[in-house]
Amino acid sequence: MRPIPSLLAILTAGVLSLLGQPARALPPEKDAWLELKTPSFVLFSDAGEKNARQVAESLERLRSVLGQLNPGLKLTAPNPTYVFVFRNNDAFKPYRRIYNGRPVDVGGYFITRPEANWVAVNGDPRTDEEAIINHEYLHYILRNNYPSLPLWFNEGMSEVYSSFQATAREARIGIPVPEHVYWLRQHSLIPPAQLFAIDQTSPDYNEGDRRGVFYAESWALVHLLLVGSPEHQQKAALYLQEMAREQPAPDAFHAAFGVDDATLEQEIRAYVRKHLFTVKTVPVQPNEAVQVTRRDLPRAEALARLGGLLVSLDPSLRPAAAEHFQAALAQDPSQPQALAGKGWLESLAGHPQEARPWLEKAAHKAPDDFVIQYLYGRTLLEENPGPADLREARRAFKQAVALQPDFGEAWARLAFAQAQDDPQTGQIPPDAVRSFETAHRLLPTHTDIAYNLALAYARSGQRDRAQEIIDHVLAVHGTPDEVQRARAALIQEQRRDAEDLIEKSDLEHAAALLEQLAAQSPSPDQKAALLARLDDVRHVLAYNRFVGRYNKAMELAGRDPKAAIAILEDLVATTSEPGQLEQAKKVLASLKAERRR
Repeated sequence: MRPIPSLLAILTAGVLSLLGQPARALPPEKDAWLELKTPSFVLFSDAGEKNARQVAESLERLRSVLGQLNPGLKLTAPNPTYVFVFRNNDAFKPYRRIYNGRPVDVGGYFITRPEANWVAVNGDPRTDEEAIINHEYLHYILRNNYPSLPLWFNEGMSEVYSSFQATAREARIGIPVPEHVYWLRQHSLIPPAQLFAIDQTSPDYNEGDRRGVFYAESWALVHLLLVGSPEHQQKAALYLQEMAREQPAPDAFHAAFGVDDATLEQEIRAYVRKHLFTVKTVPVQPNEAVQVTRRDLPRAEALARLGGLLVSLDPSLRPAAAEHFQAALAQDPSQPQALAGKGWLESLAGHPQEARPWLEKAAHKAPDDFVIQYLYGRTLLEENPGPADLREARRAFKQAVALQPDFGEAWARLAFAQAQDDPQTGQIPPDAVRSFETAHRLLPTHTDIAYNLALAYARSGQRDRAQEIIDHVLAVHGTPDEVQRARAALIQEQRRDAEDLIEKSDLEHAAALLEQLAAQSPSPDQKAALLARLDDVRHVLAYNRFVGRYNKAMELAGRDPKAAIAILEDLVATTSEPGQLEQAKKVLASLKAERRR
């Protein structure tokens, strides 16, 4: 998140008291709300069409320019993006973000939830809060495209684009951020090696002045690489290509730019002392004019949409959200977003049975609202769904992805519902595998989806592909526990192969596979179970070996006693089962006695 040290003034206790009375948070009845739709965003605003359209066009042009400069960039959002443009600070106050339980006095934000992306901005023409939206939108795009991007480049690039400006003819990238330039000229730099090592747990990212230096220096370095130096610009493209890989090279930066840390530090120092900074200008083609459709928003729907924003912000704002939904239903008892909101709150409170009637009615009233269809299907999957629940959930999720094909979370839930078709056999239907693949493609860094895809591959016999997901996705983005659980799950599926071999009486290969799996298992309990099964197989192998050799000795006893005695002597020396050993000794003694006679 972009640091705004000068703006992080906490709201007064009086405002906190205001938020504690949800009814007073409702927007005035005289406010006129509208909806603007662009190809990529849905905006709701009480700031008038001009201000809302300015935000919409700026976001769409930023998106367009990003695609123009980076042709391979994935810009399609895996979930919908709702943008709220408030007319002034007073209208925005009840809908501010919550941090450590308190509202934050900031002019805008961009947050991501499974249901949607939620953007809010103070649209007062006297303010300039679009920088915050641009910064957070860049974070969102970078997360979807460069899962391994280091923190300094992620924050630096987001800051470079925070000052993005666009008109109908051109866009400007890299307009200097004055506070960063001033800060760097007044403070010591962080050595590059230390800058590159900073992560989200580092003091330099979380503490006061050190945080300011980190952001300012990250901005300066990325500005130098992307805007200030033509030579570095070409190499930056190669660096980003490497960062798009699931496992980039450890020294990717130095390999791409061919510069050592001492030289790089000198370059940064010289760069921040400049009086003029390069600004990249990108032409905007006339055919790139943003297409915007307008609709007056009924008050009931405006209240419901604002309630959804409150739900997404913080649990402490759910009473205010409930007040919004209730007020919307008082205006229009069949308002679908308000009906869905009531169900959403019940679901979040852990009451799926109470949530279902609300969401079922909402889904019936709004078959073309993909978020409502998603919420309805998700609720149907809670609390051990039966066959009828699974059928209805699949229908709802299919409707959601038909309406919004890039809705990654809906694809993931659809896959889960499809995977329950035949839980007794443990088999994964092909359509479930395809849905998991789609969800993973849209949400490549979501480890829960990657885990389920690996499991689906394993259960459908695609063990190599399961191993690839574990090694190249979970091992990179997941926690050690997630990786261990995935490896254990894959081994458990591979054990099915061993059991199939046992069923076919191919015990030698079954024993070899069980031994291999036991050696690979990360779980002590699983390892013990595999070794116990291996002992069973080895016992049967030893028994069968004894029976075969014993029968051969009996066959040779009449015509070649010497050979029969040799076999029996070997069995006596190698057999550990008491009953078999006793039988071999008895027959061996009998044959030797006959030979002596």
